Amino acid sequence: MSATPEPGEPIAADLRDYVDFTSGGASSRRVFATDLLAVDVVCLEPGQHIGARELAEADVVYTVLGGRAWIVTPEAEAVLEPLQALLVPAGVTHGLRNDGADPLILQASASPTAEVPALHEGPARRPVHRGEARRGALDRLRGVFGTTD
Repeated sequence: MSATPEPGEPIAADLRDYVDFTSGGASSRRVFATDLLAVDVVCLEPGQHIGARELAEADVVYTVLGGRAWIVTPEAEAVLEPLQALLVPAGVTHGLRNDGADPLILQASASPTAEVPALHEGPARRPVHRGEARRGALDRLRGVFGTTD
């Protein structure tokens, strides 16, 4: 991974670098953030939980990377095993808990990002602005294929 990738380049991250358990409660670290998407790694020790939250305009996808997650809404409760995912649509109140014996590691992806709280930034953090990335890609394509002007 390049320390300072060019605009529009893919950015790789080793999610193991973001795993951070604390005895005081759930831990969340931001892996990536663009103006359209935020991706976090969330870690909960057995017995820990994240209380009710609602993002009025952001969808969130929770993917279990390790452990077992209980995701609760006013209408239902879902238990997710490793490599299972759940979409919580915008406006749905929900909470998370780890009732299992093993630590829980989740990936949380939310879009759009206006309501997503700021988190501790991890090693791959680099803001990506869509206009900047598109201009860079267009410039590279024009260099390869020429312009049609």
